[in-house]
Parts: sequence; structure tokens; C-alpha cells
Amino acid sequence: MNNRYLKARTLARSKHSGQYYGELPYYVHLEAVSRLATPFGTDAMIIAQLHDVMEDTETTVDELASDFGFLVADAVNYMTDGKLEDRAKRKAMINQRLASLDADEESARLALIVKACDRLANVRASKSSSERHYDMYKLEHASFKEAVYRKGLCEAIWWELDNLIDPMTEQ
Repeated sequence: MNNRYLKARTLARSKHSGQYYGELPYYVHLEAVSRLATPFGTDAMIIAQLHDVMEDTETTVDELASDFGFLVADAVNYMTDGKLEDRAKRKAMINQRLASLDADEESARLALIVKACDRLANVRASKSSSERHYDMYKLEHASFKEAVYRKGLCEAIWWELDNLIDPMTEQ
């Protein structure tokens, strides 16, 4: 494995120590997102490991830039939800930010890919373990896809996600 990836994985596990994804240690979710991001390269895998670190911990964009460079730091920053308690308002804010990204910019492209991988990992997990979360993702799907989807960017991720949300969808 790449040293930068191992450093990101180690940092993410340390920062998320004591946090849980349902009943599992949080790193299980990070590993799932990272596996989905694998076809998109090492930077995508690093971003996948770090995608929640600014949102869920006191980690700053400057710390990430210092350790992993501006490409990774910018991508993680693009993906980071605000601190609003109201989920609908928080998701509307991030969807607006993600919709404005130019996929020709590398950090934006990677953020959009990893965000789709993150959502697929969440939908996969919730479909088998949390009907409440699965229903929430189904309700959010149209606005999420409108904000994040870019034609040709990560079609296989979107194909599976669309089919998990609506198995009758013909893609």
C-alpha cells in the first residue's frame, strides 16, 4: 500500500477513535468508502479515508494541507457538511456547494467521486441494517444526485446507487 494512504488511514482511525458507525467502529465505514474509491486512484482512496475528519473532529483544512497537500485538503473541505443541527438545511447547504463544483478541477472531481462513494456505502449499509436511514437516503436521493452527479464521472457507482434506491430504475 502507498505510504500516503497508510498515513491517511492511520490519521483517520486516530481522529475517529471512539466514534461508531451504527454498532461498528467508524473505520469500517471509511474502509467501505475507500474500497469503492479504489478504481479512481490513490488520492481518491486517501480522500475517502479522510472525508469525515473535518466534519466529525477538530481537524482543520490547514492540517490536512500540511500532511497531504492542497488537492486532498480542498477535496475534503468541499465534502464537509456545515455544523447546522437541522439535517435538511445542512444537506441543502452542502448540495449547493457540490452543485457549484467544476469537475475539471481535480480536487472538485475527486470530491464528487468520493461523495458518491460515501453515499453508496451509506445506502448499502442502511439497506441491510437501518430502514430509517435507508428511507432517509431514498428521500434525499433526487436532490443529492442533482448536486453531485456529473455525466461520465463515476457511472458504475451511480448505477448501483440508483438501483439500490429504486430497483425498478432502468439505467
